[in-house]
Amino acid sequence: MRFLADPARVSPYRPGERSEDVMARYGLDEVVKLASNEYPLPPLPGVMEKVVAAAARLNRYPDASCGALRDALGRHHGVPPERVAVGNGSLELIMLLADALLAPGVAAVFPEPSFALYRRLCDLHRAEAVAVPLGADRCVDLDAMAAAIGPATAVVIVCNPNNPTGTYVPAAAIAAFCDKVPDDVLVIVDEAYNEFVTASDSQDTVELARSRENVCLTRTFSKIHGLCALRVGYAVASETVVEAIDTFRQPFNVNLVAQEAALESLRHQDEVERRRRLTAALRADLTARLEALGYTVLPSEANFVLVDLSGVAAPGDDVCERLTALGAIVRDGAALGLPGWARVSVGTGDEIEFFLERLAQLAASGD
Repeated sequence: MRFLADPARVSPYRPGERSEDVMARYGLDEVVKLASNEYPLPPLPGVMEKVVAAAARLNRYPDASCGALRDALGRHHGVPPERVAVGNGSLELIMLLADALLAPGVAAVFPEPSFALYRRLCDLHRAEAVAVPLGADRCVDLDAMAAAIGPATAVVIVCNPNNPTGTYVPAAAIAAFCDKVPDDVLVIVDEAYNEFVTASDSQDTVELARSRENVCLTRTFSKIHGLCALRVGYAVASETVVEAIDTFRQPFNVNLVAQEAALESLRHQDEVERRRRLTAALRADLTARLEALGYTVLPSEANFVLVDLSGVAAPGDDVCERLTALGAIVRDGAALGLPGWARVSVGTGDEIEFFLERLAQLAASGD
């Protein structure tokens, strides 16, 4: 077979383990999954009713243009619907832009460690991956990224808050960075965790997408809206960028149920704000309790924290796998380019208690 992608060179994305698989492997009756940054509560009010109603029309194709959702998102962000693209999760939109921009001899600049799919997209398209290390504070180093842009650069990706560190770069810094980027280089600001940000400037980046032809924001309904199983995300960008996305996307890329659920969820911004405050409080509590136990935790503006667990057990021990064996599923930092660290999603209060109890149990067993 003459596959363009070499399986030996392009590794498949490996998501967090399913709770059912962990329970079966270790014979557990209870597990808590804090590895995939899912929102732990059900969808927002009214969404399930829309989902059930939409299910009666499963024999019909959805609106191929996602027109109603584009209109609603345009009103929400103060842009014409022609400047909104909708995709099967925000990741699909980034993948479609990679299809439009990346090829052999072309380069993409992105931070690392960051979302692992950025490098994978370069590998898939045989493009040059220019990975820029994070700064000493584990934040995206925008000055270093600007310096890394060269004649072959077609796209720059900034993940903010950054996954897996949770660190946040102010909107003014991103605007200053965009000033340094050539007009023919696309800047993708991946804001999958934007709704969790409590900083007062969290929405200021929308103005960049309104005013600049080469800035594209991507966001998702998979996180604070609790719709990750339906896969619906969106981009705010210039009409030129949106047209490129629409050219490369498949027909009917966002299903009927996802469109209806997202439309209803978008109407409940008061509940989104409540969830933001709740997550921030739980995140602060989790951070404070881990720090009180002597662990280093990075400051986060997302719905997860990154914690250094290297001192929990003897060197070489797989701390995250041992936690998983106790029923607390967290994301191993080694798989994210941060060995010794673990990314822990902010779950419910009970889920956080479960994790902390299992961590204490593991730490005690290593004494």
